[in-house]
Amino acid sequence: MVVDHVINHGMTMIEAARMIQPNLRRSTVASIIRTFRHENRIETRPNSGGNGRLLTDEQERAVVNLVRAKNDIRFTEIRRHILDNEDIFNNVEAISLPTIARILKRHQVSLKQLYRVPFERNADRVKQLRIEYV
Repeated sequence: MVVDHVINHGMTMIEAARMIQPNLRRSTVASIIRTFRHENRIETRPNSGGNGRLLTDEQERAVVNLVRAKNDIRFTEIRRHILDNEDIFNNVEAISLPTIARILKRHQVSLKQLYRVPFERNADRVKQLRIEYV
């Protein structure tokens, strides 16, 4: 009866407990429902709440394509591009750097940190200076 009232008729657990037996506790009803769902594999409702997705699939692909086209771009430059481009990203008023990082991670794209290398690092003159120093 408990399962029928709660699952099929949509009653709350407290209402079902009072209808079946006046001194039946809500926690007992919850335990019965939990056992029933586990044994019969009833699907639970999908998670809901929180903020929805900020960018559409098309917008995410545009971000990924931007990174692939210019692989030395930085997160701040990506954000500036998103906020300045009204054609594709017309619904985006603000976007955080971690959000951009999550989008790129979801599409298995990573940014590498660039650093400057001296132009003459392996020139013969520099190699000779290293040898003399050692």
